[in-house]
Amino acid sequence: MFTSGRRVLCMISIVGAALSGQANAQQSAGPFVTHPGKVITTNFANEFGRDADARIEITSVTPEVISLQYSSTRGLFARRDVLVRDRQSARTYVLGYSARMPTVIPGSTSFGLSSAVLQELRSNGRAALTLIHSENLDRIECNLVATAVDVRVPVIIEDRILDVPTVQARVNCGSGNRTGTGHFVVANDVNNPVLIESTLNFSWEQRPRTNRVTRVVAGLGLQAEMRQALDTLGTYDVYGLLFDFDSATLRPETAQLVREIAVMLQQNPNWTILIAGHTDNIGGAEYNMRLSEQRAASVKQALISNGVSPNRLQSVGHGMTKPKADNSTLAGRAINRRVEFRRLDR
Repeated sequence: MFTSGRRVLCMISIVGAALSGQANAQQSAGPFVTHPGKVITTNFANEFGRDADARIEITSVTPEVISLQYSSTRGLFARRDVLVRDRQSARTYVLGYSARMPTVIPGSTSFGLSSAVLQELRSNGRAALTLIHSENLDRIECNLVATAVDVRVPVIIEDRILDVPTVQARVNCGSGNRTGTGHFVVANDVNNPVLIESTLNFSWEQRPRTNRVTRVVAGLGLQAEMRQALDTLGTYDVYGLLFDFDSATLRPETAQLVREIAVMLQQNPNWTILIAGHTDNIGGAEYNMRLSEQRAASVKQALISNGVSPNRLQSVGHGMTKPKADNSTLAGRAINRRVEFRRLDR
């Protein structure tokens, strides 16, 4: 997170591909290929508050530029264009997003490390990297030292949890009297050097910045994916429905996702659906139960407003009573915060 007075910028690292043009994008394999409509959900925490979620949509991809739209549950909205050539060779990484920052920051990446930095880290065991850490574009020089190669970490890709091979590195930074230490977990794929997880402790901040990619959804493929899961398994977890902080109000940028779910349900009129809200373990049990009930009811009402019959929908809250992952980790808490759709007619 960046701050300037009371202004706040949320730290985020998103999924993308290091492209040399559209042909390279089409040839790249794996779950992190960049294309318009892809939506990435991430989780972050810092000195300004508890865990928060962010949503990044890739709005367009050309041979020269990848365009992004970013929003978070802390009310931040920003756009950024990343130059494709910088994904190949840049030595500067921008830690976050702010509406006050330039849309284009030449010579930098926002998708993770560049291909050149990852290749150097793999071949030499170390690499130099400059971090832009504030909305004023303040910089700090850092060295990355590889600590492990091909360690697999879980990421939710569509509705599956995949173990992604990574390179892990220790981070040491220093510029003048400012210092920092931390840890990076990078996808071990030179075409897609995604910064999956990061922790950074800066000397001028009271708490570490942590960030974790938690889910990647293909965007336009959501309806087919959700339909298949409900048809075969009878249940599907949605992670892209974002709410205002400490609230059951759906954020405006999730309206398209709600519409897609509504269309899919209308195409399957014999299904009756239970909408179940789930939380992590931050906060009391009673608070989380109430919040999960309210959020599930909010999703139900949004679907009714989009044409789904109320007779086909029920809602319930489970609070923090049914975790799917370890609540002691940032990634685990992000996985546990979800809206579950379950068929009742099976």
